[in-house]
Amino acid sequence: MGPIRRIVVATDFSVGSDAAVERALQVARAHAASLDLLHVFDLSAWHSLRGVFDAKRLAGEVPPDLALRDRLRVLADSLAAQTQLEVSASFEVGDAVPAIEAHVKKTSASLLVLGVRADPEVPGLGSTALKLLRAAPCPVLVVRPYSTQPYGNVLSAVDMRDVSERVADAAVTLFPVAQHRLFYAVDPQWQREVWRATGAQPAMQSMHESLHARAVHHLGQLAEALSVKTEHPVITEVVDAAPAHAVVARAESLPADCVAVGHHGQGLLVERLLGSTAQDLIHHTARDVLVVP
Repeated sequence: MGPIRRIVVATDFSVGSDAAVERALQVARAHAASLDLLHVFDLSAWHSLRGVFDAKRLAGEVPPDLALRDRLRVLADSLAAQTQLEVSASFEVGDAVPAIEAHVKKTSASLLVLGVRADPEVPGLGSTALKLLRAAPCPVLVVRPYSTQPYGNVLSAVDMRDVSERVADAAVTLFPVAQHRLFYAVDPQWQREVWRATGAQPAMQSMHESLHARAVHHLGQLAEALSVKTEHPVITEVVDAAPAHAVVARAESLPADCVAVGHHGQGLLVERLLGSTAQDLIHHTARDVLVVP
């Protein structure tokens, strides 16, 4: 991953997006990057309530689109004064997903930061955020409305595909001060299924042991290469377990402050068995999640 020059954070002024703005500001300060506050005004909502807004306009009240634009500008000016960073306010009109995606592409952002709902009993994402995870051309950091202390532990869910190297590289580039751990769950499920179908248990056992050994070796080489970018040596861990469950459980047991995972093409990474690692992380962990294309 190249230098972090511009960070876009989407905000609707909710508690969740306030946490996203604070985290985006923290990352921007660490990299001396510019920060772009983005609000997308839902035009469909405007049309559905236009009669009410027009009545308020006639009564001398400021229409909501202008009020939100002013609020965004005031916030950007305040953050710029506090941090001496370049902070801009971008106001777009339209559907959120295509508007945010287009803005990220137009500005060549290094990172998109999104907040999630503040209800701790509902850890999943809304449909807008899920669509953006698939569509965004840059890494997306999904922020929970909890602690905004600098990340101490970052867990990268990896395998031996190229996308995993991008995941780990993005994580250490964005958060070089954290302790990083590369975590590879070698799934035994495929092995059991082949055994049942072919009865070739000894050969499959040997193949699994070989895969495990190659995973340990591959992660060791990757960790050595990445450690030159971090304050602490990168740790590796290879386990025999179903990836989705293992990554979620390891993130909680560490505990990790952020979990990094990749997606490939239009589908999320590791879409197999009962679901994808990325999807399970997003829906079932209370940790921040970095999704890397």
